[in-house]
Amino acid sequence: MARIFLSYNHLDRTKARAVEKGLAEKGHQSVWGVDELIAGKGWGELMPTRLASADALVALLTPNSKDASTVWCEVGAARALANGPKRLALLPVILGLPEAPPYARDILALWGPKTEDDNLARLISEIDRAIEAHLTALKNEAERVAWPKIFISHRHKDQAIARALTEVLTTAFEVHPRDIRCTSVQPYRLPFGKNTGERLREEVGHAKAVLGILAPDTAQSSYVMFELGAAWSQRVYTCPLLSTGAGYSDIPGPIFDLAPARLWVESDCHQLVQDLEAEIGLGRRHDTQGQVAEKVRVLAQAASAAADREPEPSRLPAPARRGASARSSPQARRP
Repeated sequence: MARIFLSYNHLDRTKARAVEKGLAEKGHQSVWGVDELIAGKGWGELMPTRLASADALVALLTPNSKDASTVWCEVGAARALANGPKRLALLPVILGLPEAPPYARDILALWGPKTEDDNLARLISEIDRAIEAHLTALKNEAERVAWPKIFISHRHKDQAIARALTEVLTTAFEVHPRDIRCTSVQPYRLPFGKNTGERLREEVGHAKAVLGILAPDTAQSSYVMFELGAAWSQRVYTCPLLSTGAGYSDIPGPIFDLAPARLWVESDCHQLVQDLEAEIGLGRRHDTQGQVAEKVRVLAQAASAAADREPEPSRLPAPARRGASARSSPQARRP
């Protein structure tokens, strides 16, 4: 099923109503019903939000609509969404015109019945097939790329906390290893041969949640600051996770007003699991409450042990070892 935005001129309301009904019978849903009335709201206010919530725009291009400003504006907005992360399907339907209007001539279109008496059933089936093909292509593309759903931002010396956190997540939720990125813990590390900075930036932007493990000295890590700032700027759900010894003053500027979870407090860890389920829709594993509680205890202990850890020695390579450092993996170079 897809969410459909129907673009049409008001003089073609009868045609639009018939197309809407036919697509509904195929299981699709209109994001702006042909007969929907909304008091106090105008087209300019509603159109962008309704179109952004759609999977496809179906534009009915007729003699009435070829020069209609609302239709070409909606098609123009759909073009922007089609070429961006949204990847909206843009499907012009030509009805009673010898050729497509100039603003839609470079787009593959469907040609509808030639006369008013022709049955729309064939056209609606073709629209349905085109939309389903688009959604299938997007699904296949997403499976090939397989962006992580959860991105754990941390310093290498907080590896024990990060590992304990991944064990909580994999015990609580139905997740695949590719759903988690944790650069210091196998099997969640970066793939070899990838540009580290570019890959991390893309993964942060595509993640559903970014969890940042923060210690009193985390501000020294440019990677963690970059990842949390990038997540905040792209409106990704971002949660600061404090280890023992860290406080509000250790939360970086862009996200300083976000409520943090204290990882050494078990009740905060359990709430983190509940919040992730609610915020990003992760599926819970059944009958694992006892196992989750045990993993949470291990996580809380790891977060508490971090306060007693000796300061990490400088990771900058000495001149004599510069060659060896340059050959190390991206994960090993992470500050």
